Amino acid sequence: MNDIRSILAGTYKRPLIPVFDGVKATSTVRYIVDSVMKGAKLTNSAVAARTSDSVINYVAKNPNAIGFIGVSWIGNPDDDQQLSFLKKVKISHLKGTDKEGKYILPVQANLYGKRYPITRDLTYILKEKYRGLGTGFAEFLHGEIGQLIFKRAYLMPGRRYFIMRPIQLKEDSI
Repeated sequence: MNDIRSILAGTYKRPLIPVFDGVKATSTVRYIVDSVMKGAKLTNSAVAARTSDSVINYVAKNPNAIGFIGVSWIGNPDDDQQLSFLKKVKISHLKGTDKEGKYILPVQANLYGKRYPITRDLTYILKEKYRGLGTGFAEFLHGEIGQLIFKRAYLMPGRRYFIMRPIQLKEDSI
C-alpha cells in the first residue's frame, strides 16, 4: 500500500501514471483520495479517462500507466468483453491484510473477508420517517433476489451467511 500511495502521489521510484475513470466525480477517485491517500493530493500526472474500459485501453497502450477501476469490470469469467480486457492488462496482486501477508487478487472471497487492501463497502442511508418506497427498496436489497444481484455484478453480497473452509485435495486418492 505504501507503493500504491507513492504512485498516486507521484513520488514512486519509477514514473508510473495513475489512470482513473474521471478525476473528481467518480466513486473510485473519491475512495482513492479519501481512504487510500487520506486526503493528500493526487499527482498532477494522473490521467482521467472517460470510462472504465477507456482506463483499460489506456493502460494497455502505455507501459508506465497503472489503472484504478472497480472489480466488476474485470471479475466476470463469463463475459467475453471482460476476458478480452484481461488479455490486454494484468491485475495487480496486492499484499493481503491478513497475518500471512500473501499477495492476492481482488476476487469476491478476498473482498468479502477484506483481505484485499483496497476494498470499500456499499452503504445506503435510509432517511424516511415512514415505511415507503425507500424502505421497500432497502428490504429488497436485503432479500435473496437483491443479494443475488450483487453477486451477479461480482460484488460480494453482504447479507448472506457464508462458510469458508480451507481444503486440501489429494488427487491420487480419486
